[in-house]
Amino acid sequence: MKIGIDIRSTLKKRTGIGKYTLDLISALAEVDRGNNYLLYSRKKILDFKRRLPGLPGANFSHHVDYFKKGPGAILPDVDVFHTSSYDLHRPKTAKYIVTVHDVIIKAYPYGHSEQTIKEVDEGIRRVLDEADILVTDSFNTKADLIKFYNVKEEMIKVICPGINIENAHDAKRKTQDEYILFVGTLEPRKNVDGVIKAFDWLKKEHGIKHKLYIAGMKGWMFEKIFEAYKQARFKKDIVFKGYVNEGQLSKLYQQASVFIYPSFYEGFGFPIIEAFSYGVPVVTSRTSSCGEIAGDSALLVDPSSCKEIGEAILRLINNEKLREELIKRGIVRAKEFTWTRTASEFVKLFAE
Repeated sequence: MKIGIDIRSTLKKRTGIGKYTLDLISALAEVDRGNNYLLYSRKKILDFKRRLPGLPGANFSHHVDYFKKGPGAILPDVDVFHTSSYDLHRPKTAKYIVTVHDVIIKAYPYGHSEQTIKEVDEGIRRVLDEADILVTDSFNTKADLIKFYNVKEEMIKVICPGINIENAHDAKRKTQDEYILFVGTLEPRKNVDGVIKAFDWLKKEHGIKHKLYIAGMKGWMFEKIFEAYKQARFKKDIVFKGYVNEGQLSKLYQQASVFIYPSFYEGFGFPIIEAFSYGVPVVTSRTSSCGEIAGDSALLVDPSSCKEIGEAILRLINNEKLREELIKRGIVRAKEFTWTRTASEFVKLFAE
């Protein structure tokens, strides 16, 4: 088969969809050497800032759309075409598969402009009219598609993403620093201001020695987060790390006492599994996909309750037996989410 894959997102800073796409094609190269993969990208001829990723295998080739003709013109004879975006029209000769990572604009519209909501909603509705199969990262997103767009259940296939867990640590790993870690984009749905308030409560009521490290770049409507920071009594113990590369992020996970991720809404929640893989005990939301992904390997909380978040963190700081049990469960849980498994499920879907 000839399989087209939209990799436009990998030409930018590789976070979110770009990282997902890059990891997916790398894993496909490992599990499938029989099919031919045609990687569709788009950029201007003299655009030297956007660079094509390296080809992961001999059966992969780049096909650059310099004049915005669309995948139907650049890849006219592919058997299957996959994308994670909503702005492409269905290639006429291909089976069209679209991954919908989340339905944030419906499930958690706060923090998005009316224009953004309108554009994304129109894109999803166009995809629903044109796609043969929708892939979601979680059963929660599948349920959201059914709830908000009345999609037929048989049209949706759940394929969880993987993570790279080569550096997973032993459950008896000792932390080298006393800090609580949050990783994620600074935007309303991530509940970073709630993390700051919970931390301030812990310092005030229980006098914990820990610092709070917040790693992630600024997103939209981040101002509320820094307002919470300015109002925090113990702001000197709160450290904003900004955007960190993979090496820096690895070290942050390795030495964290507790990982905290009380997001209001996630399509999947990669940081939860990443923390598991590094042997860090986790506090996360019981809402959206967070509880689904974490299972019984984390303490689950109501993200709207700063006190509940704080109490869960305190339990992990003070209860060594609970820490060790959750660390062991987390490491086992992380091993269920491999890119090899993800890619193998995609290959089966391409062939159906």
